[in-house]
Amino acid sequence: MASITDCVVEGLKYPFNDIKKLLGLGVLFALISALSTFISTQSFEVSTITMNFVENANGTVSQMASSQLPTGNIYLIIGLSVLSFIVSLFILGYQYDIVKFAIDKKPELPGFNDVIDLFVKGIKYFIVVVAYNVIPMIVLFAGMVFGGDVSVMMVFILISVVLFIIAYFLLVMAINNMVAHDSIKKAFDFKEITDNIANFGWGKYVGIIIFTVIVYVIIMVAVSFVLSFITVALSIAIPNQIIAISIVAIIEGLFIDSYASIFFNRVCGSIYRESIK
Repeated sequence: MASITDCVVEGLKYPFNDIKKLLGLGVLFALISALSTFISTQSFEVSTITMNFVENANGTVSQMASSQLPTGNIYLIIGLSVLSFIVSLFILGYQYDIVKFAIDKKPELPGFNDVIDLFVKGIKYFIVVVAYNVIPMIVLFAGMVFGGDVSVMMVFILISVVLFIIAYFLLVMAINNMVAHDSIKKAFDFKEITDNIANFGWGKYVGIIIFTVIVYVIIMVAVSFVLSFITVALSIAIPNQIIAISIVAIIEGLFIDSYASIFFNRVCGSIYRESIK
């Protein structure tokens, strides 16, 4: 059975096996980044218009007439948000294939030939992620709504954090199990999921996930540090700060987010492969 470092090191090298496909995924991440920047800009404009009305008219948001609402901006935000979600599903579908290729120990990266298949797999991936996080989210929401006392609210938040952590560790193997059998039902076969983890070793399983997350965070923090300098340089060179920020966001999506995504999902798939030996 491969060691923790072996799986992580292989995952770090894997994205470079096909730079074109790495950049292909990067295009999707860059599109998400560009859409997010534009959505944020439009949302800020809507908020500014709304706040100006409240301050100048001494009214409330509910009192704004429909003609006073920036409906064009609102519809644009909704449309772009839907588009961003659809692109995210394609990314999740590609991550699904990365896990599959890791389980099968294929050295190449998946292709983008069957977009419908990617979209369907992305929906499956999304459903499983939501399903595993729904209970922690309900507990957190209950704490925010019903936790009138600060101490009570903190208890709810603490419980939700613990549940999120437990759900996350189970989710990794659940997605692996779903991908391995190409069945969403297998993502909820808790006996098989826990058996696979036990076969891998609970301590080793938790350790490799924590180690992978730490490596992932180090990569993202280091890149963010470098990109912050690039952002400052572009802000000086380009008067329009929104354009400067958009350029940096696109660069991050194109090269960094795609690499980190492939690395992380490759390691996750490798965990499953080792667990069934």
